[in-house]
Amino acid sequence: MHERKASIVHINITDFAAAVAIAKQPRLAGRPFAIALEGSARRVIITTSRTAWQEGIRVGMPVSTAQRMLPDLEVLPPDTQSAAKADSAIASLVASYSPDIQCDKGGHVYLDMKGTDRLFGPVLDSALRIRKDIREQLGLEGAVAVASNKLVAKIGTRAIRPCGLAHIREGEEASFLAAQDVSLLSGVGPAIARLLSVAGITQIGQIAALDDNQVIAFLGRRGLALRDAARGLDTSPLQKGVMDKRYIQRKVNFAEPILNLTELKAGVFAAGEDAGLQMRLDGMSCQAVQICLFWSDGRTSEATKRTKGQWVYDFEIEDALFQAAQQAMGRRVRILAFTLKLFDLGPALKQTDLFIPEILHKQDSLQQAIDEVRRRFGPGILTHATALCHGN
Repeated sequence: MHERKASIVHINITDFAAAVAIAKQPRLAGRPFAIALEGSARRVIITTSRTAWQEGIRVGMPVSTAQRMLPDLEVLPPDTQSAAKADSAIASLVASYSPDIQCDKGGHVYLDMKGTDRLFGPVLDSALRIRKDIREQLGLEGAVAVASNKLVAKIGTRAIRPCGLAHIREGEEASFLAAQDVSLLSGVGPAIARLLSVAGITQIGQIAALDDNQVIAFLGRRGLALRDAARGLDTSPLQKGVMDKRYIQRKVNFAEPILNLTELKAGVFAAGEDAGLQMRLDGMSCQAVQICLFWSDGRTSEATKRTKGQWVYDFEIEDALFQAAQQAMGRRVRILAFTLKLFDLGPALKQTDLFIPEILHKQDSLQQAIDEVRRRFGPGILTHATALCHGN
């Protein structure tokens, strides 16, 4: 493979929500605190401060359990507005170093610094300055890595977090990854981690050493992509722009104009499943959905639904989309088509196996099984019964 010069910089503000809370309220520095949604019947920890983590508090742990373990634990609600401002501030700051940036929610930013040497000097020096600027101007301490591709740069920041600088030189990707824990490799979730543990595989290099036949026998054909990642192979480009401005959209044109709510629901469910599958394959969740109806008289109507948490599963997305569709109806004119959009995207918040509520564990397992079948045989092979009446 043609090696690419190490010009990708990844910035990772560890425990971003907690870091933003400390930057906003310095009194929290050094204190054990956690962030959890308000009003939930069974509240769980979304993020912990470093001090709380050192005291044994973990993401996904029920708040009641955490408070029994640590009585002085302070529990705060999510401050999405401050987090969004911090994300925007980071994006503005790094944009002065390179026009090629990918700004994801939660304090994750990628820059391609190729060709910037004349302006800023070596890429490693730029990475140091960026880290210093973020710390001094925004009060956020993070891990920064320089590598030849996004995958290796991301693992670099995860390996050194909560802070520091990693430089993975061109040609040294595989040797760097070899000794890293398999849990740092994207695509290794709880189920795969358990399977690898049973086989005695604890380091990324052990996956990289498997040949094609061994991988297929052990992990199936999808495992080949995981093995290639373990070898540091990644050609994915930067998805330029800020996460808040990215979205997943689907459009459905009806074969004949419809007036029946059941037919609209079928189309919404089918398109929603397809959009949700793409979102989960990207490791994302959404906080908002929108539907726009196109009427036979040339007019349009739209409605939006939002959540303070996150939507990940099909049933959540379908329900929100159908509520939006019902809200957008309000006319007795036939519908020609509709578009739906999943937006306010962000990394899907995963809960640890140890503390995950049983109902959520079942939902997650079922959704993963459905997604796997759709990936192998196509989205239409398995669908909600409501969508079966939706014509081509």
